[in-house]
Amino acid sequence: MREIHREKHHILFDLDGTLVDSSAAIRASLDHALRGMGLAFPGDRPVERLIGMPLVDIFRDEFGVTGEPAERAIADYRRHYDAEARSGTRVYEHVVESLEALCRAGCRLAVATVKPTPIASKVLADMGLARYFSGVAGSSMDHARRDKGDIIRHALQEFGLDPARSAMVGDRAQDIRGARDNGLCAVAVTWGFGPLAELTAAGPDHLVDCCSELPGLLLQPAPGQ
Repeated sequence: MREIHREKHHILFDLDGTLVDSSAAIRASLDHALRGMGLAFPGDRPVERLIGMPLVDIFRDEFGVTGEPAERAIADYRRHYDAEARSGTRVYEHVVESLEALCRAGCRLAVATVKPTPIASKVLADMGLARYFSGVAGSSMDHARRDKGDIIRHALQEFGLDPARSAMVGDRAQDIRGARDNGLCAVAVTWGFGPLAELTAAGPDHLVDCCSELPGLLLQPAPGQ
């Protein structure tokens, strides 16, 4: 593992697929937005492969919707998601215990997600996770900041984090690439939406199969300490 000094340990977490399973809420909200345009989500297309992509890219690349129609679809999606997210989202097993252990050890935790910051903050509050995090860095509402590398860079600047003493935990290749591009230790988790082949191809520093493994991994003292 890259050298991370325990006393100055900063950890960025992805949200969807890492802390929470939001697939039901996302699928329902996509269905709602597409119906408003006279379209339908294909029954044979798993929604999990889209999770982690910015909405503007999903509507453009998957359904050919751009410009003003895409903006209306995104607004419809967000209204539906805001109303249904709590009932269609669950916290993954062992997340709470792991976050508590990291906080007790003095780690500073933040979220880096492609969800817009206010939406991600509401999800954390609704799921009872907000108290563990010192901040949320999400995509911008105008779509200008939506690449995961840019979001991680924004988090480092916003929260004053040293990349060499930080780690990014996520379930998709973009989390791993974004961490590497910004000089963070990259930890991939296998319980989310990213296929194992995608994660291993991205070359994470560590691959974790259960959330309960995270504290033991991330709290290892630097060599010689």
